[in-house]
Amino acid sequence: MIQGLGRRLRLAIERGDETSSDVPALLLPIDDAGPYVDFVAYAEDCTLSGQIRLGPGRLTDFLNGSDEWQLVDVMAESFDGAELVEIKTVAVPRDEIVVVHAAGPRGDHERRHRTNLHPVVLQAGRLRIRGFLHARPGLDPLVVIARSRPMLPLTDASIEYEHHGMRERRRVGTIVVNRNRIDVIDRVADHEIDLPDLIFSTAS
Repeated sequence: MIQGLGRRLRLAIERGDETSSDVPALLLPIDDAGPYVDFVAYAEDCTLSGQIRLGPGRLTDFLNGSDEWQLVDVMAESFDGAELVEIKTVAVPRDEIVVVHAAGPRGDHERRHRTNLHPVVLQAGRLRIRGFLHARPGLDPLVVIARSRPMLPLTDASIEYEHHGMRERRRVGTIVVNRNRIDVIDRVADHEIDLPDLIFSTAS
């Protein structure tokens, strides 16, 4: 994905201050409704760190409400650290994103339903994701995933992947996973979720 972001960045530079109707979406003004919040997304080959402007609802609802998200002040870094791209404003297709974590409202408490917590481990490309899936009592968590909208929240979550040649596990709290990018789902014990941050060498 990071190569594509580089092409979009070059396009933005080449187009400069043009304001005609054929200016690409990544250069158009962003809707000014809602606050900017810090935003980190993981794609197949890189991380995107920047800000996104949320609407009034929950982060998960916002992410499910559009096939493309507008990010600002973005730093894209490949997992191996070989490529680093800065982008002022870019439109990112939801299908290219595996996992997201960001600040945002938790939603109306009165609209929440009682749920059971199911510890799961997900493999999505290079990313190994641990966390608790919430499902209403009596529902199989795997059925919940199969029937959910594209972006699915997990709580008490961590992400593990290779970063700059080191294996890294980072706890991130609540995250939102693109269920269409999940390769493997495993149910695990609670203690397999509550793991500390860890960085270790992958060299043999």
